[in-house]
This record gives sequence, structure tokens and C-alpha cells, in this order.
Amino acid sequence: MAWFRRSNPAPSQITSQIAKSDRLLAWATHRDGFVAVTTNYLISIDSDEVNRTPWSLSLQARWDQPQLTLVTQLDGEQSAVTHTWILDEPGSVPLAIRDRVTAAVLIDRVRELPNAGQVRFIARRNGQEIEWTTVADDVVAAKSAIGTKEVSDTLHELKSAFGI
Repeated sequence: MAWFRRSNPAPSQITSQIAKSDRLLAWATHRDGFVAVTTNYLISIDSDEVNRTPWSLSLQARWDQPQLTLVTQLDGEQSAVTHTWILDEPGSVPLAIRDRVTAAVLIDRVRELPNAGQVRFIARRNGQEIEWTTVADDVVAAKSAIGTKEVSDTLHELKSAFGI
């Protein structure tokens, strides 16, 4: 992965946030701080706040220069969270993020269910484990008794079809 490295060294604000077991792949500046891509996390440094988002929570990433967007989902949550940064000089950050999200998201399927609405089924790698999550456009319908059964049945079908 040497192609991710920037020619200039990362600032101490970034390097001080990286665990010894982790490795910096790419970094960029934005108006309020830095974004750093490591093997295990996306690290966002905004003024005095530092956020570490493990790749196992990622759903998708979009790069629409100069805007970088990462969509994540917390364990057990039905809704997704969107994080957005306007990067000054992106360098290889978009490529590194694409690589990390692609490595984490194994399966991403959207199904329209009659009583639960549109539901996204995602299988993500978390270390050696594979975790399935769902993101429903209509959370209320998906949590209704019949919606819950439809989501559960569809998830079971997908797990069987993919052998995961």
C-alpha cells in the first residue's frame, strides 16, 4: 500500500492519535483540522475534538471533489450517520478510504419489502467476524411486527444465499 503515502510527513496532531498497532495510510487537511486514514480507523481531528471511526462501521464513502462523505452505522442502530468534510488537498485520501470501505463491506443489497419499505442489508467484516446490519428508510414500518418479520426473513434468505 505504499501508493497511499504522502511525500510530506504527517503533522504531530495526527501521528499522536495513531496506536502502535495501527498504520497511517493517507491524510489530508480540511478547514477545521485533519482527516487521517489508517488500517483500522478513519480519524477526524476537528479543532479540539478527535473522532475514531472503525472501518467495521462503514457503509459507504463518496468522493465528489472537494467533498468527502463517509456513511456509518453504529452497532444496533437502525439509522445511518453521514460525516462530511471539504478537503483542501485530498492527495490519496479518497483512494485509501475506498480501499478500506471496500475491505470492510462484503455485501450491500437493497430490497423493497411490502410492509417494511426499502431496507439495505449489509454484511461487514469486523476483524475475523462477519456482522450483518440493516438500514431501513422507514424505521417505523421496519419495526412494526410484520415489518420486523419481513426484515428477519429477508436477512435469513440473504445469509443462506451468500453462505455467511
